[in-house]
This record gives sequence, C-alpha cells and structure tokens, in this order.
Amino acid sequence: MRDPYEVLGVSKNATDEEIKKAFRKLARKYHPDLNPNNKEAEKKFKEINEAYSILSDKEKKAQYDQFGFSGFSGYDTGNQDFGNYRYTYYSNNADFDIGDIFNLFKRRSKNSSNFGGFGGFSFFDDFQKEDADVTYTITLDFDQALKGDIVTLNIDNELVKVKIPAGTVDGTKLKVKGKGKKTATGRGDLHLIVNVKPDPNFYIKDGKLYTDVEVPLKTALLGGSVDVKTPQGYVTIKIPKGTQTNTVFKIPNKGLKNDALYARAIVKIPQNLSKEQEEILSKAL
Repeated sequence: MRDPYEVLGVSKNATDEEIKKAFRKLARKYHPDLNPNNKEAEKKFKEINEAYSILSDKEKKAQYDQFGFSGFSGYDTGNQDFGNYRYTYYSNNADFDIGDIFNLFKRRSKNSSNFGGFGGFSFFDDFQKEDADVTYTITLDFDQALKGDIVTLNIDNELVKVKIPAGTVDGTKLKVKGKGKKTATGRGDLHLIVNVKPDPNFYIKDGKLYTDVEVPLKTALLGGSVDVKTPQGYVTIKIPKGTQTNTVFKIPNKGLKNDALYARAIVKIPQNLSKEQEEILSKAL
C-alpha cells in the first residue's frame, strides 16, 4: 500500500477535519456507484478506504507516523467482503466495518442491484445531498427586500421561482427544500443568501425600519409639522415645541411587515445668519 498521506493528498500536519474532508472528496469521486464497471476506480476506492482506516485512528496514525508500515507488524491484514466487492484493510485483530466510516453506506435489500454488484450498500443520503445542494447569493434593492419579491433562478437547467418574504434584511439565509441539483437518489436543497443594497432614505436597526427627517430650527423651537417619506409615500407628522435632535417619532404601519416606521428628528441649524437674525436669536435665547 502507498503512503496513506499521499493517497488522501494531505500533509502529515493535516488536521482530523482536513483528513476527513479529503477522504470524503475522494470517496465521492471514486465510489463504485459513480464509476460502474471501472476497475481502476474500484482499486482507488479500496486504497482510499485503507488509507483512511489508518489516518482516522489516532493509535494507528501515531504508529504509522513513527514507524511507517513496519509499525503494523502486530496487525493483521484482512479482507471484508460486501457482496461482490472486496475491501482490504489493516485491523488490530478486531473487526473493521468500512460501512461505519461516517455512515457513508447504508444497507439496502439483498435484492438491490445498485452499484453494479456492490452488494447492498449505497452512498449515505447526506453524502449525496452534499453534492446536490446548491448555494446562491443574490442582491436585491432595498425596496424589493422591504416589500417582498419573487426571483427566478436557473438551477440545473430548470427555472426555479423563489419567494422573498417582505422585510428581508441583508444577510438573510433562505432554504428551499428539493430545489437543488438532481441526482440519482433524489434532489438537493437550495440555499439562498440575500444581500440587500443600502437605501439613502431608510435603514434597519434592531429589526426596525428607521428614517432621518430634517426639522427646521423654527419648527423645532416653536412646533409645527414636517413631511416624512415612508415606503408607501409621504405622511405629515406633528412636531411639538422644543423638539431636540435624535427625538424619534413612531409612524404606525409604515415599517417592516406593517410594523411602525421610526423617524429620527435632525434639527437643521441655519448657516450664514444675518446680523438681524443673530440679534433676534440673542434676545430670544
């Protein structure tokens, strides 16, 4: 047998997770179900399993790292026969079931003809599903995300419509079951990551929709009213006397999912006052 690190394509410093990922990738590539009647793939698949049986076991891995294959002098080389498919592996005088690795395989009926005589074993569902799942990232205008929309995506040469819920915020992740890629054992899921463009008039904070509204100094001092832009159009709100900057006004049914819109007052300080205006303000204040 070749160096197991070489077989899996990992370095001797590889982590357990890196070894596992490498094994999963190669097992998918050379699995007999995906390579029917391919003796070379069958040979590599067996070699991959042999390599992983060593590197996934801390004791065996430590012995191999220190002594190489000579460290297995106390080990027996055995054969495990699953139907017409034969695996060779190293075992410490104990049974080793290749079907236990990550539960990659599950038993099917004895009459199963899958895998071209693979003997009643098939790829585990989540292993197929991993390949079948599809992840898309889409970007929506703020108004689209706020009001909800329907987007059409091309998944595996099929047009799939996905409903974007009203009030979707930037970074939202949506899952659509059964709309991923098609495989021999079924169809995966669609995972959608939604990016939302910023809007010059609105922003979301703590799950609530906000807007900033300029309030003239005179209105802030003496009271009055201002027009506020909402996603549904303009509304007029009353401004009480002595309103300060950062005062927040609640406008019902104009925010996310028919919640309130929150309007933050920004008191506008006039620039370039005339001397007369300065004198009036000096006397008044």
